[in-house]
Amino acid sequence: MKAEGRVMHAALQLLDRQLVDRDHELCGKVDDVELTDRDDTGAVYVSALLSGSGALLARTGHARLGNWLRRFVAAASTNQSDDPVRIPIGRVADIGNRVTLSLDREQMATFASEKWVRDHIISHIPGSDHRAPG
Repeated sequence: MKAEGRVMHAALQLLDRQLVDRDHELCGKVDDVELTDRDDTGAVYVSALLSGSGALLARTGHARLGNWLRRFVAAASTNQSDDPVRIPIGRVADIGNRVTLSLDREQMATFASEKWVRDHIISHIPGSDHRAPG
């Protein structure tokens, strides 16, 4: 039986790639991948992309801090997902030199954490509402 799907090297073709939403707005990077094996064939496939500092910290050996940061993102997010940094592979529209998603960046948990930091920290810094010329 021939394996379905696209054969790729996940570390080379997915990790650290820029994520863009359906409107081609930047919305993060692929910090880790979730792999699942098929029991009937033994093939391994990518079931989800993980994005956010918590996923990156866990990938680089700092699981405890990464898990804490993932809980923080979940608390700041309006996303009702069990794991807000998890992007199911079914939400990926295209994989090339960047990964295009079939959702808006406002639906991304990483956007929610950036919005929280902007609203609660950056906005209180004097001059933070000033836009750079150009």
